[in-house]
Amino acid sequence: MVNLLTADLNLLVALDALLVERNVTRAGARIGISQPAMSSSLQRLRRQFDDELLTRVGSAYELTPLAQVLKEDVSEILRLVERTFDAQAVFDPSTSTRSFRVISSDYCLTALSGKLMALLQEEAPGVQIHFDAVTPLAVDRIKETLQNADLMLIPKGHFSGFPHTELFTDNWVCVTGQDSPERTLTIEEMRDARWARLFGTEVASTLADRRVYDLQLGERTDVIVDTFMMLPFAVAGTDRLALVQERLARMLSAVAGVRIMQLPISLPTLVECAWWHPSKSADPGHQWFRRLVSRAAAQLDPVPSDQEPATPVGASGSKLPETALSPAP
Repeated sequence: MVNLLTADLNLLVALDALLVERNVTRAGARIGISQPAMSSSLQRLRRQFDDELLTRVGSAYELTPLAQVLKEDVSEILRLVERTFDAQAVFDPSTSTRSFRVISSDYCLTALSGKLMALLQEEAPGVQIHFDAVTPLAVDRIKETLQNADLMLIPKGHFSGFPHTELFTDNWVCVTGQDSPERTLTIEEMRDARWARLFGTEVASTLADRRVYDLQLGERTDVIVDTFMMLPFAVAGTDRLALVQERLARMLSAVAGVRIMQLPISLPTLVECAWWHPSKSADPGHQWFRRLVSRAAAQLDPVPSDQEPATPVGASGSKLPETALSPAP
């Protein structure tokens, strides 16, 4: 067992940088030491763990199996140490200069930021927020993502098992650049339309998109975008359809020059949530920040409640199979 009284815990900082950068020069720059000093640290770490940690594969370095195991643990240990030394019995937002990192879709940021920024300016003028865009990889590696961020703003249904609070709800609508009155689409129109989609893969899509895809109503995708904000502009001037949250559709319809179309099928209500890692639950500053985000969400105007879905009959009178009309799981 390692004796902590004699161990050089500064090596943990070097180890974390090496595991993240996988390059001696970049790791040294990351923590502000020279390349020779970082090389020396790597040699000491290799002796400590009796493992190469980084192995050359072609022109790059890859982590050994042990290093892959260590990466998550070392990062979390350093965060806990930092939080321990920064810990305060109370958190005073009016004097704090703390920085919070939030991972969010552009949709949620667009809906929430006005209320959130106003509260932040009024109550905590020195506090900073760093917003990062949510990605499929961030969702796929949710534990690591939540360890490295203060909050992740994403709807229910993509993962579970982490503390969260519900913020607001939204409905799904279609937008189109076709010059026609706002109305309810028909099944045939959805089936025959060309679509613009987010990310473009079933795995990385929204739960509503997957539902439409499962019903074989939106298979002709010819435009793929990386953000929700791009969807209305991707269908502008065309008869394409895009599935968009109603709040966002109503905010951007005039700017993008698109029409909002109601859906002839029932889709799950979007329940936007704030998620965090359980290690942060007791942090007074984090508790204040969670409450601030919840208060901002509570100030949002409600979207219209879901209307009774239109009779699922197409222009030719054909109906969807009964199984297609059952509620989404």
